[in-house]
Amino acid sequence: MARPLFLLAVPLLTLCAHAQADFYSHRYVGVSLNDDTVQGFCSGAEAFVQGIDAGGNCASGGDGWKVYGGWRWSPLLAVELSFQQLPTSELDFRLNGERDDYIQAKDKIDTRLANAFVVGHWPLGGGFSLFGKAGGGIWIADFSEKQSGQLYAQYQQEDGTIAEVLVPVNGKAADSDTGFHWGYGAGVSYRYHNSWTLRAEWESFSDIGSDNFRSSFDLQSASLGWSMHF
Repeated sequence: MARPLFLLAVPLLTLCAHAQADFYSHRYVGVSLNDDTVQGFCSGAEAFVQGIDAGGNCASGGDGWKVYGGWRWSPLLAVELSFQQLPTSELDFRLNGERDDYIQAKDKIDTRLANAFVVGHWPLGGGFSLFGKAGGGIWIADFSEKQSGQLYAQYQQEDGTIAEVLVPVNGKAADSDTGFHWGYGAGVSYRYHNSWTLRAEWESFSDIGSDNFRSSFDLQSASLGWSMHF
């Protein structure tokens, strides 16, 4: 699991240790950059490709982003909503015929998460807190496919005989789907007075996506975020 962003953020947070005012109830909004690891998509996609006796390449995971907001009404508890854009998952595969005919397909799956969490904080002093979160939400997936290639078509000639001719093929397909997922996470945050908070966190989500879109998957996300209070 790739977590370099998360690991580098912890020493960064320790540089911010200044005295701060007593806690007070506040709302907050923020944004974070994520390093996302997708588990299960490519293995499921490869099973699909093998099932149709084709060859292919798969790519998933990478950089994403998240916007979030919440209300921390005590030093110990908060509720939080977030909207998260995942990196695009891609699958390219080619189905070859017995002669020169073939179909090349390029799939793209864009997935977004809308989440709701209950967050528990453990204040450490000096503005630092450890926190854990649990909740769930809705995933929204958009599937698109581009097809190209050439296939044999049969034509009846003037003398009545049938001739086979290679003709180019181009096509597009698109679909969308939604579903429910569970999620949880943990991290460390630093609150500067009652103005802003810097935090590093790790989150885990399960059963995202649809088998109709090549495969469902689990997600591990490490992120560094900044939020302002109001």
